[in-house]
Amino acid sequence: MSKTVTNHSFPGPTRLKRGVGARFTVSSLLLAWLLASVLVHRLPHEALDRAGAPLLLGADIPPSVADVFARACINCHSEKTRWPWYSHVAPVSWLIENDVKRGREHLNLSRWESLDATKQRLLLTAIATVIENREMPLHRYLVFYPEVKLSTDDSVRVIEWTQAERRRLRFSGSRLPAK
Repeated sequence: MSKTVTNHSFPGPTRLKRGVGARFTVSSLLLAWLLASVLVHRLPHEALDRAGAPLLLGADIPPSVADVFARACINCHSEKTRWPWYSHVAPVSWLIENDVKRGREHLNLSRWESLDATKQRLLLTAIATVIENREMPLHRYLVFYPEVKLSTDDSVRVIEWTQAERRRLRFSGSRLPAK
């Protein structure tokens, strides 16, 4: 009886063709997914009427605190959102748009002047609370944008401002003439 020894360590021509074909198929699928996702989200993000409005209009806010809001909060909590390129590619675009929508529902710094003093005081309390508890900016947001992380000084400045602004609003509200 003769034994035939097969060496499987060197891929034959059939194996090489399958490997190239698989890479081509994967590349083609990735390209198709990218094109389809761009076409799914081919419309630009909605242009908002308050995109040019100043943040926290009507609030007595020092420039150092306004700078913190402008650096760390405007992308999700105002209508001045700077949309990154990947916010136009589905399904990532859906996640980003949902985060921005929810952020604006909680606090929209572009529409501050449209809120009554009671609502503003409640939001100021909420701002101080989420910053003190380090819930904002969101941790998943910090992964992609580490520059928005609040320093201890930033946090203290914002929290102290929220307290001063609540006092100002309470005092100005008590001086309004009775109707």
